[in-house]
Amino acid sequence: MARFRKLARRAVALGAAAVVLTSCGSWKGIANVPLPGGPGTGPDHTTLYVQMPDTLALNVNSRVRVADVYVGRVRSIELRNWVATLTIDLDPTVKLPTNTLAKIGQTSLLGSQHVQLDAPPDPSSQLLKSGDTIPLKNASAFPTTERVLASIASILTGGGVANLETIQTEINNVLTGRADDIREFLGRLDTFTDELNQQRADITRAIDSTNRLLSVVAERNNTLDAVLTEFPPLIQHFADTRDLFADAVTALGRISGAAEDAIAPVSDNLNTNLANLQRPLRELGKSGPYLGGALKVLLTAPFSIENVPKVVRGDYINVSILVDLTLSAIDNGFLSGTGVSGMLRALEQAWGRDPNTMIPDIRYTPNPHSAPGGPLVERGE
Repeated sequence: MARFRKLARRAVALGAAAVVLTSCGSWKGIANVPLPGGPGTGPDHTTLYVQMPDTLALNVNSRVRVADVYVGRVRSIELRNWVATLTIDLDPTVKLPTNTLAKIGQTSLLGSQHVQLDAPPDPSSQLLKSGDTIPLKNASAFPTTERVLASIASILTGGGVANLETIQTEINNVLTGRADDIREFLGRLDTFTDELNQQRADITRAIDSTNRLLSVVAERNNTLDAVLTEFPPLIQHFADTRDLFADAVTALGRISGAAEDAIAPVSDNLNTNLANLQRPLRELGKSGPYLGGALKVLLTAPFSIENVPKVVRGDYINVSILVDLTLSAIDNGFLSGTGVSGMLRALEQAWGRDPNTMIPDIRYTPNPHSAPGGPLVERGE
């Protein structure tokens, strides 16, 4: 009986060893054993697939976090179509948009890692469903502690620290002996900034004007496009006719030379004649207000042209003549400027004519044309 029990124990041990040996191919360590309880372990969990460029040191059963809240776990890590793919189980209450971002982050300095799920700046209105995949373009990884320490080590050992002394020396060489120049530069810089600050309103208006100009240009984009499209043919036309333009410019130069040759001999006389014309033209300008009235009677003297249509009225002529035959009028009209001027006027007064009723003596009456302000103030010299 004892021998039988001993054989039975050996058989059980051999069977257990066989089971262990036959399952060695699928054994991946104690970390891969599913843990009971926790988010994402229930029967109604949500399963998502996450494509990752690099899984780093992520393990199965690593935590999945949303806003640093533990919401699920990594069930498996597989290679699908040469892309590392995570299978994660989430709590069914977690709702994520279809463009969710996935990152692998470091949970602690000891090296444990987790999967971080974050909503993008513009989250989609559609939500992820069980079985959906977060694509590779939405996946990345935070810098690991090893990478940060390696970067710091590269800076401290062979990076920029070794060059700090050189940089300091060069800066010292530039600044040494130039304190006055630097002080003057800083003073000018302060003046410049002060002037710029005082003109900020003008600068703002200039920017606004430029903005309005650009708006107008944008509104006339089609017109500018048409101009730029039609402008090259015009330039080509000018290019094709450049010989004609050159000939025209040459001919114009010859005409100018001929005119100069013709005018040069008489330039002195021309200047003299122009100078002599100044006074007549000036007097003519002064008499301008009276030219209108003079032209009205030039062809129809002694009648005004406005009254010519009134002269002939059917079969008769409507004309009235006023003739002044007083001695003072005859004296002004015929004897003025002669040696006997004033004799008839004196004779008329001697006959008892009141001087106040006589026409003014032209010898002592100012000529309205030569009076101050009149058109004929200046006389020929």
